[in-house]
Amino acid sequence: MTEERSRTPRRVPVPTRAFSPGADAGTDLFALTQALPDAPHPDFAARAEIWRDQRAGVISIAEAQRRSAAIGAVSAKATSSAGGQGRGGNPRPPVARPRHERPSPNNSRQYAQPMATTAARDDRLTPNAKAFLQVLRARCGKGRVTSITKGTAGNIMARSTRTIRRYLVDLVRFGYVELEILRNGRGLHLGLTVKLTALVAPFYEEAKGLARWLAETPAAEFRPFEAIYDPMRQGVTLLSSKNQTQTISSSATLGNTATNRSAARGRLMRKMEARMVPTI
Repeated sequence: MTEERSRTPRRVPVPTRAFSPGADAGTDLFALTQALPDAPHPDFAARAEIWRDQRAGVISIAEAQRRSAAIGAVSAKATSSAGGQGRGGNPRPPVARPRHERPSPNNSRQYAQPMATTAARDDRLTPNAKAFLQVLRARCGKGRVTSITKGTAGNIMARSTRTIRRYLVDLVRFGYVELEILRNGRGLHLGLTVKLTALVAPFYEEAKGLARWLAETPAAEFRPFEAIYDPMRQGVTLLSSKNQTQTISSSATLGNTATNRSAARGRLMRKMEARMVPTI
């Protein structure tokens, strides 16, 4: 009987007959394998501890899922950010663009109405918060109310929405603006309604502020007709040398003028009487 040949290709590894007797027996593969450690992987142990706490009722299922997913994500994040770490393993902050290299603002015809300088002199506000208040004053126009979103404000000020939120929080805290959520008919949020307070408006826009300013002004300083008013003759104003030319005439000239006028009138009457006399 002919010897059977194996149909397995030569390139496919064939397991060695480790326990076959004889001189041509193969090597024992189990002797080459290293013994597996008894301790489990640290990640597996950490996840097991998390789910053990969840089964005991210490944490909820959502919290257990979040903690279990964060175990593998922490190592991946640390590996990806290893090149951007600074001293002590802390991540390096992003490099800020120099101020002189930033683009100039877009051209606009927007301008701000008169406003008080109280916010500009308030040391509790940041400089950008004061500039944002000026932009809000310009958007209000002649009124005190405007509607805006944090995204639009961020595009105007070239800042993030979180930075705009900090500006609004400071302005509301110190009493410069009042905020209200703008909703549509279905109750969906459309933005913010910003209302400026009396601290932003100039003093003369309020009747109380204007009356207070007039009461504080001394009476001697508020006399607009002092230069041309004659206190001896009530209701009559004197001529001012600034806007009128005074004509000085003597009494003799006035008398001669009256005499000349009466003489001319007498001659005219005599001529008329002479014409009316009938001739015989």
